[in-house]
Amino acid sequence: MTQVTSSFEAEETACSEQSDPLVRSSVILEGCETERRGLEIGPYFQPVTDRSVHDVLYVDCCDEGELQRKFHENPEAVGKQLPAIDAIWAPGRPLADCVGYEPFYYAVASRVFEHVPNPVGWLGEILDVLQPGGVIALVVPDHRRTIDYFRSPTTLAQVIGWSIEKPVRPTPTQVMEFLSETFEDDGTINFDGDVPPFRELKRHYTDQDALGFAQFVEREKYYLDVHCTVWTPESFVDVFSQVITLGQLDCEIIGPIAGFVGNGPEEFLVYLQKKKPAKAGVPSGI
Repeated sequence: MTQVTSSFEAEETACSEQSDPLVRSSVILEGCETERRGLEIGPYFQPVTDRSVHDVLYVDCCDEGELQRKFHENPEAVGKQLPAIDAIWAPGRPLADCVGYEPFYYAVASRVFEHVPNPVGWLGEILDVLQPGGVIALVVPDHRRTIDYFRSPTTLAQVIGWSIEKPVRPTPTQVMEFLSETFEDDGTINFDGDVPPFRELKRHYTDQDALGFAQFVEREKYYLDVHCTVWTPESFVDVFSQVITLGQLDCEIIGPIAGFVGNGPEEFLVYLQKKKPAKAGVPSGI
């Protein structure tokens, strides 16, 4: 089963490495109070923050053994270093329990959000550990320039449904969609031009493979790492503006920022800022 993770992970890493890492990091962190305590979720071997500069806690859903396995299987990791993880955010366990309820003022997650099976619940748990006014900085792939090109953007109904169902691992539907609707990007696809029809492109997995994996994850309760959601800058703002209006997240959206300096063209940056408590009104006559 390990092949499913490594097969598309290398493509995703290669895309993000087309950017200038130092410039990219500085732009992402511009919206964060980096002089204060922060979190980085899923830093893998390309953290946005720098432990030698920032007071930051590294969090991942995988334990050290699983991270090492993924690291050694990814050809893009050659010559890189894997930073130590401070806290494991195990599926189904509240983030606050994992990080010790200490105050944090920002959180960063680069190329992580699309892997989350319950995005509203996930964002809510991060907001819960942030101080009022704290910011989540998300770097999210624009599916129109990735192997998710042919997939439809994630909808409000889907994210609300998952927030009610609370899946702790990618669902059979999410697995089936990802494996049956993505292709192998060998670097020759011109996303600014005419993309060949899906049927003409090389795929990692057949529909029969996808069905088998979807059945497997349900039967074995197996965590298969896939892209659970699909976004454009516009669809992200549209969906999460509605989520906020429905009272499901207590935050404001800042952005999105597409084509920011130092990034690859396939990703966008967006911030979610936790709302500050409303100030009490001044009694009349004072």
